[in-house]
Amino acid sequence: MLRNAKIKYLVVRTHGLSSHLIDPSELRSWVFIEDDRALFDKISQTSYGGFFEKPEDLSDPVKIDEVTMRVNFIRANKLISIARASPLENILRVYMSKYDLENIRRIIFSLLFGRLERLSLLPHPGYLYDIAKLSKVERLEDLLDLIEERKLSSLISSWLSGDRNTSELDLMLTKVYVDSLIGPLKRRTPLYEIIHSYLENVTLGLLLKAKYLGIGNDLIIRVLSGIPFKKLLEAASQSGDLSDFLDKLLNIAPYREVSIEVRDSLRDVGEPWVIEHSVLKRAYTEAVRISMMSPMSEAYILSYLISSEWESQSLRTVLFGRISGVSKDILYQLLSPRSE
Repeated sequence: MLRNAKIKYLVVRTHGLSSHLIDPSELRSWVFIEDDRALFDKISQTSYGGFFEKPEDLSDPVKIDEVTMRVNFIRANKLISIARASPLENILRVYMSKYDLENIRRIIFSLLFGRLERLSLLPHPGYLYDIAKLSKVERLEDLLDLIEERKLSSLISSWLSGDRNTSELDLMLTKVYVDSLIGPLKRRTPLYEIIHSYLENVTLGLLLKAKYLGIGNDLIIRVLSGIPFKKLLEAASQSGDLSDFLDKLLNIAPYREVSIEVRDSLRDVGEPWVIEHSVLKRAYTEAVRISMMSPMSEAYILSYLISSEWESQSLRTVLFGRISGVSKDILYQLLSPRSE
């Protein structure tokens, strides 16, 4: 039972906000709309409609990413505003700090590679870090001074003094995110369960992409050592390429279905974005299951944010699939629950 009145109010408000999400079956049906104007009119009736200005925007990958990200930030900011000064505010900020870390990664690459890496940041002010201030620095040393979280600053400094392997930086930032989000949580609570499940899927997606890119096991294990998902790390350390890793996951019951889906999707679509899509579908499905067991707990609030991200991912899949000429039946299957 929730004792904090503000959190109780936030949970009730989140139930109301959830009713405004696009029904997944409705969104799936959009893959069969061939006319750009008709699809634009459908999207115009949703939260995304105010940011797509014309039907041609639905064929612009940069615009699609910007709009879907912006809608998610608006929704998260609303929750954070309501939760202000409550125990949940920092958890929500830490959850959203994955976007801060992505922006920090982009700033580092821009400073390292200059004109080869044009600085393009995700459109938000920062949840734990002042991204507006960080983006204005002109030297890596100044960036490190502005990052107040000493663990992150120290890790980046150590990385800069090494061979500056970009794959290592990606792994390292994800490890920082996992540790910061799950570390302070009280075990055996619905909130812990939903965040633990979500981070397990974050780790799964990271390892799948690492195998896809051919990142060596030594680097993966060294950077991710201590992460609380031992079966995933063991499967990664005992496998070679992505195909071998998927074979290992087939023999671990919780990952069997997602392994099959990733393999089939890569075969049918041939684009690496299907990895993120399949893993986020799994995260969404599990988040809904956990939150429905405790619909009046803080877990429901996190479930809403994950559901919002899945909605945005689904819309991107519809639009990117159209751009790439992916079969409508394949797109529909990508968006369908595994039970169908």
